[in-house]
Amino acid sequence: MAIQVSSHSFTGNQCLHDDKRLGKGEEISPTLLRAIERSRISIIVFSKNYATSTWCLEELAHIIWCQKQKNQLVMPIFYKVDPLDVQYQRNSFETAMAALEDRFRDDLGKARKWRFALSEAASLSKAWIFEDGYEIRFMEMIVNDAYAMLPPKKLHNIGYMVGLEPRVEEVISLLNQSDERVCMLGIHGIGGLGKTTLAKSVYNSIFYQFEGACFLFDVQEASKKYLGMVRL
Repeated sequence: MAIQVSSHSFTGNQCLHDDKRLGKGEEISPTLLRAIERSRISIIVFSKNYATSTWCLEELAHIIWCQKQKNQLVMPIFYKVDPLDVQYQRNSFETAMAALEDRFRDDLGKARKWRFALSEAASLSKAWIFEDGYEIRFMEMIVNDAYAMLPPKKLHNIGYMVGLEPRVEEVISLLNQSDERVCMLGIHGIGGLGKTTLAKSVYNSIFYQFEGACFLFDVQEASKKYLGMVRL
């Protein structure tokens, strides 16, 4: 099971809890994959039977991909399971993975991908281990820790504007074309065209990918007060 905290919300952080039940042969939903990619943090709940679900393993593999490619925060929870069992696929995880390798003997790349994802997730430094005790207190601790580790918050809700989303995607595609570590993109035009609204929407779409983020308003006017400098 995985829980994603998305940056696309109305007032704060939106939680996507995946509890769907799929039959054999069904594939992970593209909608869910996009939700994972747009999330600020993924919390993975490992139980003893986790590796028996190809759905969970596919989610996990995509989460690890996002962690490496998009710097997404990933935090595993080991619910009554030894983290080493997950990392090295021992005990119930060994049995489950052996069954999957037999099932996918014609496509062992899947099993190798899942084994790698399990090892990577279990080796992350930030993790919670629940063996016994009060689950409510344990959940409160997780919520507090996750909230403290989240990247900067998004700007206030801009609301839905017709035609804005395609322009946001176009700007992001231009940013993605740059191979430089520092990228600058200008948006120009007469007043009232929606340049600031577009910039805010782009910021809200990508800020969670960075450790720090800041949106500066009215730079020209603010800099006049401090001899050409801007105070943060």
